Amino acid sequence: MALRPGPAFLTGGACFQVHLVDQHAKNEFHVLQDTFSIAAISGDSEQRFFFAHMVKRNDVVICTAQILQNALVSTEEDVHVELTDFSLLVIDECHHTQKDAVYNKIMLNYLQHKLSGHQNLPQILGLTASPGTGGATSFQGAVDHILQICANLDAAKIASAQKYLHELQTQVPQPRKQYDLCQERARDPFGERLKGIMDQIQQYMDVPGLSLSFGTQMYEQRIVELETRAAETFCRKTRVCALHLRRYNDALLINDTVRMIDAFQCLSEFYLAERDLKDPTELFLAAVFEENRTRLLELARDQQYENPRLGKLEEILQEQFQAPGTSRGIVFTRTRQCAHSLHSWLKDTASLRGLDIRAAVLTGAGYSNQTKHMTQNEQQEVIESFRKGDLNLLFSTSVAEEGLDIPECNVVVRYGLMTNEIAMTQARGRARADNSVYSVLAKASSREVSRELLNESLIELMVRAIREVQDMPKREHLSQIMELQRNAVVSWKAKEAKSTERRQLHDPGAVYFYCVNCNIAVCRGSDIRTVEGMHHVNINPLFKFYYKVTPGKLQLERSFKDWEPGCGLACSECSQVWGLEMIYRAVKLPILSIKNFVVETPDEKRKYKKWSSVTFPVEEFDYLEYCSSLDTQPS
Repeated sequence: MALRPGPAFLTGGACFQVHLVDQHAKNEFHVLQDTFSIAAISGDSEQRFFFAHMVKRNDVVICTAQILQNALVSTEEDVHVELTDFSLLVIDECHHTQKDAVYNKIMLNYLQHKLSGHQNLPQILGLTASPGTGGATSFQGAVDHILQICANLDAAKIASAQKYLHELQTQVPQPRKQYDLCQERARDPFGERLKGIMDQIQQYMDVPGLSLSFGTQMYEQRIVELETRAAETFCRKTRVCALHLRRYNDALLINDTVRMIDAFQCLSEFYLAERDLKDPTELFLAAVFEENRTRLLELARDQQYENPRLGKLEEILQEQFQAPGTSRGIVFTRTRQCAHSLHSWLKDTASLRGLDIRAAVLTGAGYSNQTKHMTQNEQQEVIESFRKGDLNLLFSTSVAEEGLDIPECNVVVRYGLMTNEIAMTQARGRARADNSVYSVLAKASSREVSRELLNESLIELMVRAIREVQDMPKREHLSQIMELQRNAVVSWKAKEAKSTERRQLHDPGAVYFYCVNCNIAVCRGSDIRTVEGMHHVNINPLFKFYYKVTPGKLQLERSFKDWEPGCGLACSECSQVWGLEMIYRAVKLPILSIKNFVVETPDEKRKYKKWSSVTFPVEEFDYLEYCSSLDTQPS
């Protein structure tokens, strides 16, 4: 790698970013350590607080894309860097350089500098196994997508194996693809019982025109929209019913994918959680579940109605893991709940317990209301054990599809998944051992099978589109991406201007926050401040009378420069979760999650998913001013 003076920079991939940083540093870039000074910086590393110094002191900096983006926009001298501080940006999994992805934010910064005539910008090297077609199904649409990715990356050329393609294919084994199809359950009395309960809840809720397509993604979307509207109109009965219906719909989806008992346990855990027993709707819904609990459990334990997919997966694993110590595999599934359920099923299946299968679950680190997240340390332990061979089977969500240095697998199973052509290519690429198998396990004539067949056509379309762009005359190629770059920067500036304008629509003092569950007004927009530009805290000392603190400090793996997490926060009236405490330089401040409130402006009541969408300005927290205000308060 030939570098101009100045450090090189490598961004981590889109998933498992912290592990990718460590992986690149240990497994790839160690060969440069005798010649170059190398630093690896991730979100859990305190070195990120001195990022600018690390850049100046090292030749190669390996870090996540978010770390670089934070440094580019930071005003702190110890952190802030400019793109001109680097001579090369290597962007791994560069197909993510589009829309609002962090890679694209970095590159929009780059393109603004370029179009303004700035010199000494870094070279860009983007790496990907599959840029995809961007949702296009026509040849011209696919070509346009490839050109847009090139424009976003400022890529003057696409390099791919051509001259020695045959040699590459002989050296890198391709898996045998097979469709392992199963039939629907002949009868599903457990699922029918769940649907009957849902119908009963819908009648109690009395919302006309609500769909009866229980157990589908479409129904989930419908019920989420209903819950949001009910929260915004303070219709608590409808909102609570919608929340419970979503849980039943989750149970139907689990029942369709894994075991009945897993769906039952998911519902049981939901009803074991703390309920607002003052609310008549909660009392009614809890009573309905109790009336059906015994019968649901009986049906869930009846093996004659078990999921046919599990029988097919059992056959695949029996075939692949017959000989001890020779196989390694990954079963990809849609949700964390399914990954954990499949792991439990494996341990409970007598025919598989005698085989040499040493399995674990691998899921994402982000928080989810569905099931417990894995910590980054837990993820790292699983990856290392799989790499060393202590584990030989993973039940994984999509997090293991790309980026990670996972050993060659003999078998990769796509268990009831419906994803795009990029995810298909990434997952298939895990099956790199000789005579490996890539299995699509789904119900016959299902949407998953149709999507997999479409993905195969899209891959062919993508290859043709890439070749078309590669064959373009250089002048035409550069002219087209220059035009796309100008349009991208203009669109981004317009979007930023619109966002800034939106944040000035309302006076913070005229904005009220209500608990999303019990609809009590608890604070105003003028009480809110931001810490480090991202954590939204309430500085009104009277706010403490509206919430209660849950016991035990929250444990976060990441370290923070000036604060640490405290306990969780919940509404003192109804126990709705609101956020957590921040202990900022010994001062306790409540961090609020916007999704747990309904926000009222002079124009409307609305439930927001993220703080960046609110229509009033929020000032940055001033520590000294806050401490002074506490000193002047009457004791």
